[in-house]
Amino acid sequence: MLRRVLSTLLIPLAAGFALVTIPAKAQPQSAAKVQPGEGRPYEVADSEVWDVPDPVSGRGYQVFVALPPSYAREPQRKYPVLYVTDADYAFPIIRQIGRRLNLDGPKLEEFILVGLSYAKGEDGAASRRRDYTPTPNGPSSAPAGTVHGQGRAYQIYLRDQVKPFIAARYRVDPARALFLGHSYGSLLGAQILFSEPGLFSGYILG
Repeated sequence: MLRRVLSTLLIPLAAGFALVTIPAKAQPQSAAKVQPGEGRPYEVADSEVWDVPDPVSGRGYQVFVALPPSYAREPQRKYPVLYVTDADYAFPIIRQIGRRLNLDGPKLEEFILVGLSYAKGEDGAASRRRDYTPTPNGPSSAPAGTVHGQGRAYQIYLRDQVKPFIAARYRVDPARALFLGHSYGSLLGAQILFSEPGLFSGYILG
């Protein structure tokens, strides 16, 4: 299912971000990142991680940020932003898709990618069940003690903490912020779309 969602990413992204024509000679190329080696963790090139806690719930969250290649060269330019849930796995995938499209495919307007992490110190599955769902859980196969239904609180966290944090630190185009969610992430996106549609300018849900 994830493969089908990612394979169709270009169409909704193109609807939110402009497809542009870039001459081949004008497309800058950067050297591949040299990984640290010696058994140290793999690093995603040109990425940053920030702690953005939720003061209401007291939970710690992080945002993963990938800046476009032209960000440092064009200091006056503002960029659209793509927010993606389930950042632990989705952030590196979406980053590479965006970069790859601008090498071998249709040229997609550069954007700032923001990955939304699970709560720090928690199991990812438990964190997303709680934060990405709109209603409390009924009978289910989920482990005992599993909590659902706090999507509204997480939505408020995105509105009041994450988006202002990103806007204060990066040159973002406030009129163009897309939300990308898969599975439970798409359930969260649907909740935002129906309850507070203006929080994002577009939604990619699968």
